[in-house]
Amino acid sequence: MIMNIESFNISKNILYKLINKINPVRFRSIAGGLALLSILALPGCSLLEPEKMPPKPANPTGVSGKHDPQAEQLFAKAHVLWKGETCTDPEKALEYLDEALKIEPDYPQALIRRGLALSQLGYADDAFDDLTKAIRLEPSAEAYLSRGICLLQQGNTAGARKDLEEALRRDDRSYRVWNILGAVSLKEGKEQEACEAFEKACSSGDCAGIEAARREKICK
Repeated sequence: MIMNIESFNISKNILYKLINKINPVRFRSIAGGLALLSILALPGCSLLEPEKMPPKPANPTGVSGKHDPQAEQLFAKAHVLWKGETCTDPEKALEYLDEALKIEPDYPQALIRRGLALSQLGYADDAFDDLTKAIRLEPSAEAYLSRGICLLQQGNTAGARKDLEEALRRDDRSYRVWNILGAVSLKEGKEQEACEAFEKACSSGDCAGIEAARREKICK
């Protein structure tokens, strides 16, 4: 079952306004920015680089050239269905990703993407399984971030926090992780911790979260 924003313990209006501002589309990136889903359901396809860092070349298909060519073609078809954090056609994405994973079952990025599509469709357990397998294969910051938001979707803030902290151990300059950690803290009612996380995101390149929190009088 997909949880909605009313499941959170903070004002939904504040969370909508706050997280809608955590959308760094103005930065050059592979995946786009954070967009608000009803439960912060989906992380992006890769960790974004702060604007002050040298931008990486655009790679809209997400293909690395490291995997089976046919599997990568299918992955690319699924990848382009994402607009920022939202898949425009998760059912179609699942078709492509299922086929890709039949060809190459241990394709971490395809597992992450399939987990995101499953999460968007409300299959939280299946999403968790895919993301956990992706972590076993390639314990990247992106994989931990993705599973952290899957856990947040299920209301497991302790598990989400653990995965987000693990993501930060791998990339402590990811403002996406800091922003989502701030959202976890807000859900837990820990406003000071949320403000500190949003400040960290700001120092890493994205100040939209802390600016929105200040406007909502959550942070000083």
